[in-house]
Amino acid sequence: MTNTDPKPNGASPPGPLRRHRTWLAAGAALAAVAAPPALAQSNPAADAPPQLDEIIVTAQKREESANSVPMSISVATASDLEAAGVIEPRDLGKIATSFNYTDSYVGSPIYTLRGVGFSDISLGGRPTVSIYVDEAPIPFAIETRGANLDLERVEILKGPQGTLFGQNATGGAINYIAAKPTREFEAGLDASYGRFDAWKLGGYVSGPLSNTLSARLAVEHRDMGPWQRSYTSGARNGREDFTNGRFALAFEPSSSFRANLTISGFIDQSDVQAGQAIAITPSIPAAAPFVAGLLTYPLAPANARAADFNPGGDYARDNHYFQGVLRLEQDLSDSVSLTSLTSYSRYRERQYQDIDGTTLSNIDQYTDGRIRSISQELRLAAKIGARANILVGGSYSRDKVLEDGLVTNPESTVAYTFVPFGLPLFESFRDINNQRSRNIAIFGNGDVALTDSLRLYGGVRYSRNRINYNGCTADAGDGVTANSFGTLLNVFRAGAGLPPVAPIAPGGCFSADAAFVPGLVVDQLKDDSLSWRAGIDWKPADRILIYANVSKGYKAGSFPTLAATLQSQLEPAVQESLIAYEAGFKGTLADRTLQVNGAIFHYDYRQKQFLGKVLDPVFGPLIRLANVPKSRISGAELEFVWAPARGFKLSAGGSYIDSKILDNYTGFDATGAVRNFGGEPFPNTPKWHGLANADYQWSVGGRLDAFVGAGMTYQGKSNSQLGELPLLATKAYTLVDLRAGVEAPDGRWRFTIWGRNVGNAYYWTAANANLDTTVRFAGMPATYGATLSLKLR
Repeated sequence: MTNTDPKPNGASPPGPLRRHRTWLAAGAALAAVAAPPALAQSNPAADAPPQLDEIIVTAQKREESANSVPMSISVATASDLEAAGVIEPRDLGKIATSFNYTDSYVGSPIYTLRGVGFSDISLGGRPTVSIYVDEAPIPFAIETRGANLDLERVEILKGPQGTLFGQNATGGAINYIAAKPTREFEAGLDASYGRFDAWKLGGYVSGPLSNTLSARLAVEHRDMGPWQRSYTSGARNGREDFTNGRFALAFEPSSSFRANLTISGFIDQSDVQAGQAIAITPSIPAAAPFVAGLLTYPLAPANARAADFNPGGDYARDNHYFQGVLRLEQDLSDSVSLTSLTSYSRYRERQYQDIDGTTLSNIDQYTDGRIRSISQELRLAAKIGARANILVGGSYSRDKVLEDGLVTNPESTVAYTFVPFGLPLFESFRDINNQRSRNIAIFGNGDVALTDSLRLYGGVRYSRNRINYNGCTADAGDGVTANSFGTLLNVFRAGAGLPPVAPIAPGGCFSADAAFVPGLVVDQLKDDSLSWRAGIDWKPADRILIYANVSKGYKAGSFPTLAATLQSQLEPAVQESLIAYEAGFKGTLADRTLQVNGAIFHYDYRQKQFLGKVLDPVFGPLIRLANVPKSRISGAELEFVWAPARGFKLSAGGSYIDSKILDNYTGFDATGAVRNFGGEPFPNTPKWHGLANADYQWSVGGRLDAFVGAGMTYQGKSNSQLGELPLLATKAYTLVDLRAGVEAPDGRWRFTIWGRNVGNAYYWTAANANLDTTVRFAGMPATYGATLSLKLR
């Protein structure tokens, strides 16, 4: 908060016992709709009356109270994140209203804020919600899994953040603030054990190396046994094996110069989650009887752990991420400072996925990908007297993304595409996507106090973005698919009165142009944009802020990674833009025991990017990136934190989002049917989102503190794709977490027992229509365990 089961066909809900259990637990969590605790409460053992502490944020790239920032921000401290069970960015929906996480079927996370998100399946897909660690960008969503390590806090900035954080922040920006090296020795250790033989061991050590140099090392390893089980073979999947680390050096040779070097990274060898087959939906119905076992395949039961996958497959990822960041700060005077932020990152992905949710080899994919990124920002900040601040600067970034996906589908209806022509089964192909992008930007932001209570602010950023692309869908290397497509394309050319083309070489591209000539697609996308923001805020009384602003942001265009028989499917989605209008308030009331924040907003959306469908002349509906010309979002948020008595804190709030596609936009739904999408809500955008957290702590005999707590999350219903098809719906769900424990009054040790999703609600975050099946991705079932934390100072 600002500082301030159904069955596979979706026909029936969970049984009464499970329903009652969930709501009883929700009652224990003080189940109102809610929002995250962003303000730490004073020590309950202290003699002073309870008050909410002021939170300092860097949302505008300078330190200031969250209550003085004229925008909607959700902030959570490290202790808030730990209590809520926030382990990765995907869990931020537990502590931030309007935030939604969705699984893509190839494992790339999709983050959405206030309905602004980008559903893509390629490594090189640019996000709409950008993630940073200490203002250093993590360029792509697939690289963000380790951002939660060893934090001070996280700041979630809602609405377009283009003027300060650049393109690809139309939905907002999430800035993780890492714990910093200390001038005195500190160390800590956290150990957890829970259901599914899950254990986590992490710790940090921090302190001085000399009078001017200090360091901090934090490491964490998470391990868990398989939590998924095949409902047909009994095989297991879902093991976690994740190692994360960060090393930081802070150098301060004088009071005017500071240098910070941070090296971080993770190794992810966890299993790729298997999907749940909820329907058999053949791409070529006439060929379905030839695929043994397809039409009679048993569907997944309404159980989070139930899934299916090819037996004997190795689903362990082999993914690695590394980032190095150098931050230099020079105070040129008491009021002027110069900051340089340089970052380099690389990511390597090698993973095998069973996409179809069955034990058939219906559609499987092995992805081999690489990402390399470099960015440089240089900015000058100045305070002009007591009433004005300005910030000007420039940035440069470059990304290189190489992706090669080998897809095999021998037991699918699509495999029989060429059989009527006397050709062999179409069993495999490769999706190739190579991109190089470059972005140059200049920006400026400022604010000025007209009076003691009235302030104007504004900002502008010009960005120039270039993406060079080459890619195609190609033969797997054995020449079989190349021969089949070469024969088919020459049939089409003969029908058009054209001469035959040369045979496609083994491993060659078979994506064809309008004249049915196959080959590599080479293209370039050029985007220029001018993001801006303007607003006013008013402080009618102490600790009360009322604000209104309007801003415009952009998300860069993108080239897709997908199966394309026609080169037109590989055309990029052009850049999207969004104009946002927001008005809100922030207030600390009741002798600083109550913080209330609220906002209303309206977004005018142009060229919204989404993953849609195109009707292929050979294979029927295939995916492609597309743009919706016009759409809009309207909504509201309300949040509060209340500390009515010593040791007790309650946070609550919720959001309402009404998204709509305008102007009778038509396209193909997941089945290939032409649909008018006008009036439909956005995919992955529930109307209602609510959160609640309650904590109580008291002294036990003077040498021990005890505590209990509960959290509740509510997510409204939505749909994974345009068309509002029932099979692709995500139902509304409520999750309840409980926690209790004891700790030393001075915080040197803490023991917690916890339960998450204690009502064992069966829910899913996404559904997807594949070649011959429709699958869901279930959320975790009930988990429980214990954590011991130790701190040395």
